[in-house]
Amino acid sequence: MKRVLILTYYWPPAGGSGVQRWLKFVKYLRDFNIEPVVFTVENPEYPITDNSLESDIPVGVEVLREKIIEPNSLLQKLKGKRKESAGFLNPNPGFIGRCLQFVRANYFIPDARKFWIRPSVKKLKGYLAKNPIDVIITTGPPHSVHLIGMELKKALGIKWLADFRDPWTEIDYFHQLPLTQKSIEKHHEMERAVLVEADTVVVVGNTMKENYEHLANRIAVITNGYDFMPEKGLITLDEEFSILHIGLMNSD
Repeated sequence: MKRVLILTYYWPPAGGSGVQRWLKFVKYLRDFNIEPVVFTVENPEYPITDNSLESDIPVGVEVLREKIIEPNSLLQKLKGKRKESAGFLNPNPGFIGRCLQFVRANYFIPDARKFWIRPSVKKLKGYLAKNPIDVIITTGPPHSVHLIGMELKKALGIKWLADFRDPWTEIDYFHQLPLTQKSIEKHHEMERAVLVEADTVVVVGNTMKENYEHLANRIAVITNGYDFMPEKGLITLDEEFSILHIGLMNSD
C-alpha cells in the first residue's frame, strides 16, 4: 500500500467549500490501496465550521498538526468580528481599512498563512525521516501550503503533487488587491516556481489546465464532484423551481 502525505490548511471542523475536496479524497483513498496521512493546522481561524464533516474522516487516519501564527487573528480582535478569508476586500474599507489591506496584500506574500511554512517544513522533515512516504500532496489556496511542499521536495527528493482548487494570480479578486508592481511580480514568480518544480500539477478544470500547461511538467484535471447520495427516502423534493450555487459568493 502506498502512503501519501496530504498538506491542507482546511480540515474538519472547517466548513464551507475549501475543505470538501481533499476530505472526500481521503475518505476513499484506501479503496485504491493508498493510505493517507494528513498534515493540517493545530489552531486555525476558520470563518466557517461544520463539525458534521468529522464523520467523513476514515477511522485510524493519522492526522498531524502544527501551530500557526496568523495576522488574521489580530485583525479579528481589532475589528471585533470574524471575517471570510477574502473578507478584507471590503468595498468601503475607510482609511484604516485601506492601510490594513495594503499591508496584508504586500507584506504577507503569498498569503496570510506564510508564517506556517518554516515550522511546518521543520516538523515534517523530522516526521519523514522516521516515516517513509511515497508522495507529498499539497492543496491550495492558501498557496503557502504549496511552498511547504516545494521545500520538502528540494530537501528530501520526495515526489510532489500540487493541487490547485483555485487559480493563484488568475483568481477573481487578485486584480482588486492593492498590490505594488514588485508584489505582483513576486506572486507570479512563486506561482511559476510551484508549477515548474511540482512533479505533477492537478487542477479542477480545463481552463486552468490551459493557463498552466506551458509551465507545468505534468498537469492533470480532476474536477470537483460529489459524494454519494443519502439513502432513498431521506430526500424530499417539492415542485418549486430552484437554482443551487455551490461555492462562495464574494462581496463583489
